[in-house]
Amino acid sequence: MSDTSQNSFGPPPAATAYLPPYVPPFRPPADLATALTVLFSLTIGVDLLLTAAFVYVRQLLGSGSVAYDDLTRADGFQTLSSALQTLLLVPTAVLFIIWFYRVRKNADFFAPDACEMKSGWAIGAWFIPIGNLWLPRKIAGQVWNASTDWESEPRGTSQTSMNVWWVLFVASSLIDRFSITEYSDGAGATELKSAAGMMIFFCVLDAMAAVFAILFVRKLTRMQLDKATARWKQILPQPQP
Repeated sequence: MSDTSQNSFGPPPAATAYLPPYVPPFRPPADLATALTVLFSLTIGVDLLLTAAFVYVRQLLGSGSVAYDDLTRADGFQTLSSALQTLLLVPTAVLFIIWFYRVRKNADFFAPDACEMKSGWAIGAWFIPIGNLWLPRKIAGQVWNASTDWESEPRGTSQTSMNVWWVLFVASSLIDRFSITEYSDGAGATELKSAAGMMIFFCVLDAMAAVFAILFVRKLTRMQLDKATARWKQILPQPQP
């Protein structure tokens, strides 16, 4: 058999073409940001309502003698406010994680190597004990940098809203756990009054965290939309005058 026939049955030549890495498509997070703005705004209102409830409890406990009707009214006010806060917490947390995952995926569209952790960590990082005190902030910072249009913002954009939101979020989460335990275990009027003061502090911090969460979500969303628009203008042919 000739060499030509042997080569015809041999393996094909090695491929030399270079395949670029997969870049996920950009998915605008604006709708999610709008929904989160509504939910965080409602959270602020409920936090202020719960603050008023615990202020009322402290006033009753500090008055010396407490009428049964007043105590029942205060307890009902506080219970209703707490229930509203819990009802808002679940959809707000779920929607925020969905938004957080989307902006993390969009970061790969802008800069595939900007984030050290895979996009799945944008969800999983929130559920790791102790690690959830700093891992989501690390991811958020890398997404922020990837979403910054360095051509128009050579020095980057201020991360104040993100940093303040994270500090308030962590602080309010820790104080919430402590204050709930103190209020549940309070036996006397003095202990309950002190625990109510801690709950007021938590509600104020939580409301402030919601304010800066709105600023953070809207700012990062706007950054991604602006950078995506700038990129599309560079790729797509522009109409000639």
